[in-house]
Amino acid sequence: MAYVKLKKSGGDFDILSAENVVKAALDTSTTPDTIKVSYFGGAVHEVVITPAANFVQADVTALQGAIGNIGGGSGMIDVQLSQLVTGITFS
Repeated sequence: MAYVKLKKSGGDFDILSAENVVKAALDTSTTPDTIKVSYFGGAVHEVVITPAANFVQADVTALQGAIGNIGGGSGMIDVQLSQLVTGITFS
C-alpha cells in the first residue's frame, strides 16, 4: 500500500492512503478551508483533512502531485502543504 504523510505539529503526522483516490478538492465551505479526498471501492468514502489555518488550491495540487508520484507503488511519501494538519476525519 502507498501512503502520503501529512505533517502535524510537534513532528507528528497522519497518513493518507494514496490508493483508489478519485478526487481531491478544496472545500471553502468549511472553517478553516479543508481538503476533501474521495475514494472509490465498494462505496465512495471521503476523508477530510483539516488544517491549522486555511488550505489553498496549491495544497490540493501538491497533494495530487504526491499521490501521482507514488504511481501505484508502495511506501510513504511526504507532501509539503502550506499548513500543518490538525486532523483527518473519515466518512
